[in-house]
Amino acid sequence: MRSILSVPLLSALIILSGPPRHAQKIVPVGTAVMIRLEQSVNSKDATANQKVKASVAQDVVIHGKILIPRGSPAAVYVAEAAPAGASTLPKLLVRLDAVTVDGRAYPISANLAGADGKPHETAAAATSGGAATAKAGAPALATADKKDISFEPETVLSFLLKSKVQIH
Repeated sequence: MRSILSVPLLSALIILSGPPRHAQKIVPVGTAVMIRLEQSVNSKDATANQKVKASVAQDVVIHGKILIPRGSPAAVYVAEAAPAGASTLPKLLVRLDAVTVDGRAYPISANLAGADGKPHETAAAATSGGAATAKAGAPALATADKKDISFEPETVLSFLLKSKVQIH
């Protein structure tokens, strides 16, 4: 009789001893989410809150599980844009507001990505006050000659999460 009762009890303990299911679906603070722009945007013509068509460029994998799949739609907007002027440098910053996974939109709080018009050694070195970095496929950035900044389709930007995202 004792062995008959111990099997269900032992099974329950094994199931409960694993990590909580909800913990496995949390994308932690500091995770990089790579976003691919699907249309061009530039500092000369962009306006604040302008939507920029974009998607997730690579899977976000946490503990061996894909929580945000590549190709998921991303809500990206222009946060700040300023054209080059006679006495001003151009600026183009974008923000990631949400990603959609399995038809459900998840709000995102992440650092801005873009270029501030200051000279940089390479496109990969472009940051905005410590914000996320423009990565592979980034366009040539504005230099001291004050040319406008343009992100072309296929530009990939890295956004660092400022708060966790729980995927259901």
